[in-house]
Amino acid sequence: MAEIAILKKKKKKTYVLIAKEFNNMEIGETLASEDNLVLGRTIEIGLNQITNDPKTGSVKIKFKVNEVKEGRGYCELVQYFMIPTYVRRVVKPGKEKIEDSFLVLTKDNVKLRIKPILLTKAETQHSLLSSLRFKTREIFVEYCKKNDYNRLLDDIISHNLQKTLRDTLKKIYPLNVAEIRLMEKL
Repeated sequence: MAEIAILKKKKKKTYVLIAKEFNNMEIGETLASEDNLVLGRTIEIGLNQITNDPKTGSVKIKFKVNEVKEGRGYCELVQYFMIPTYVRRVVKPGKEKIEDSFLVLTKDNVKLRIKPILLTKAETQHSLLSSLRFKTREIFVEYCKKNDYNRLLDDIISHNLQKTLRDTLKKIYPLNVAEIRLMEKL
């Protein structure tokens, strides 16, 4: 008679995921059999679930678990991005879309990739589009030199940085949208 191999399964337990940047708010749960299997996992949630503001429904935030203690996974924010369907919805014919991608370093030496998106109110000369792109880059680099990562997150989530960007750039050319399409911690 053939011997039957018995596989022993480890019992999985639930880990509560906590967002450090949002006053240790619970953002979800995950299952794992060991603590080290939770490390490095990511969770993606809508910003409106955290802020209770329906206007931020077009933005998602990605968290990564970097510490596990007593059945809790502590997460840090690693990415802020707009959902692609929102970007497609706001881009209209007869308007110019300006996108860029660049690296910045905050005051506390956190390296970030920022991808802004600007939409003009009408078709525009190439020289004005270049001017808007360079001024946007300059604004972000200067802002990041003066502020640390947590302050930058607060201003992006509260939309203060985007308002400042739009108010500064509308002096060059009127804009419909001046947003951050992606902010990623490297």
